[in-house]
Amino acid sequence: MRVDLDKFRNAQFLSVTALNRYINYKFDSDIHLQEVYLRGEISNFKISGRHAYFSLKDEYSVISAMIFNYQMLNIDFNMEDGIIVGVVGTVKVYEKRGSYSIVINHIERDGVGKLYQEFLELKDKLEKEGLFDIRHKLPLPEYPMNVAVITAATGDAIHDIISTFNRRLPMAKITLYPALVQGLDAPMDLVRALKEVYQDGNYDALIIGRGGGSYEDLSCFNNELLARTLFASPIPTVTGIGHDADFTICDFVSSFRAPTPTGAAMVLTKEKKDIMNNINSYVERLNNKINNIIINNENLLNQKVKSYGISNYLSIFSQYENKHSILVQLLEKYSPKNILINYEQTLDNLESRLKVVIRNIINNNNLQYEVINNKLKGEILIEQFNKKENFINDCEFKIQNILLHSLELKEKKLDILIDKAIILNPLNLMSKGYAVTYQNNKVVSTVKNLDKSLPLEVRMKDGKVVTSINEIEESVE
Repeated sequence: MRVDLDKFRNAQFLSVTALNRYINYKFDSDIHLQEVYLRGEISNFKISGRHAYFSLKDEYSVISAMIFNYQMLNIDFNMEDGIIVGVVGTVKVYEKRGSYSIVINHIERDGVGKLYQEFLELKDKLEKEGLFDIRHKLPLPEYPMNVAVITAATGDAIHDIISTFNRRLPMAKITLYPALVQGLDAPMDLVRALKEVYQDGNYDALIIGRGGGSYEDLSCFNNELLARTLFASPIPTVTGIGHDADFTICDFVSSFRAPTPTGAAMVLTKEKKDIMNNINSYVERLNNKINNIIINNENLLNQKVKSYGISNYLSIFSQYENKHSILVQLLEKYSPKNILINYEQTLDNLESRLKVVIRNIINNNNLQYEVINNKLKGEILIEQFNKKENFINDCEFKIQNILLHSLELKEKKLDILIDKAIILNPLNLMSKGYAVTYQNNKVVSTVKNLDKSLPLEVRMKDGKVVTSINEIEESVE
């Protein structure tokens, strides 16, 4: 539309209040807006003060609605998001904001909305499969140092998470994986971000969420593929989606559900006061343990000091010292060294005496001694040789007997094995008309294992036959 600038400069401008008041007058004077019958789905339901505020929507549009407290007393069902209702009311303008809504005079339940029905069906399906089971939920780390966050790059959620960590656990590293958190493309974008987190790894925990919004805004977190991808997370997951009253499928699948993004950050962190209390508790427990160890050791020491051995130490030591002296004397007297020395001295004396005797014998009977000595040596050698020869002959005889006996046993065992081999030889059986049947390179022993679509291979003594199966007939036992 082309604006007439002269008319614009000379015009008398209305105030915003005057325009809203005129629109309100038009609404109040239109009889078609005084009693309006609507059917729609409840969304974003909340109670503020004593009155209820929500939206009524269909596939293409939405209108704000409210119902006063005294009218709510007549409602016989629980009003909640996703329910289809029929209402009658008056369309009113709120002049201060320039907005309009339907003030409901009567409301009745008509059914459950499509989105909410899909939510309930998916929730029931995944719950039966065990995706909500507490056994599959990973424990949260006490002090996570590396945390991945999946949410919108702009918005209050990421700022609330970062500020909470900076206040409660400033040494933690936060890595943002930006993703869509609203709209038709949001589920697949959230799946993409989850897979990137899993691929990068090295995270202690994961936060996925967004700030508050309508039921439709949060419905992207009710996607089945997203839920299954979140269920497969190798690290603990915390959801912080919407507000305290909002629940999504991802909340049921995650390791822990927090009411808001800030709540998710608080779950993974601790107040400095709590940390100091934990440290003080550990210090107190450690001191108590050390004190108990010291007291136990002191009691043990006192018991040892009061024992007979310690209290009479000098007397006992003196007794053992006397015994030690006696044992040393006896040891010196009967030690192998002293005995050996005595034997050596005796041997030396005998050797000296023998030398004198031999010298005298040699001097007196040198020739006779040599004859006798040679004779004795020869007889001794012959006798020793005969003994060794007899011993060798005995050993040879025993070895021969052992070998012959062992050989006989081996021959008998070999004969038995040959007989068994002859009996079990499939060629012998085949020579009598028997054959071995194979199918798919496996021996088939029963018709129950046959596959009629595969060929049979029948191996005989001198070759094999490949054939197909025309009919299978089981024998009746």
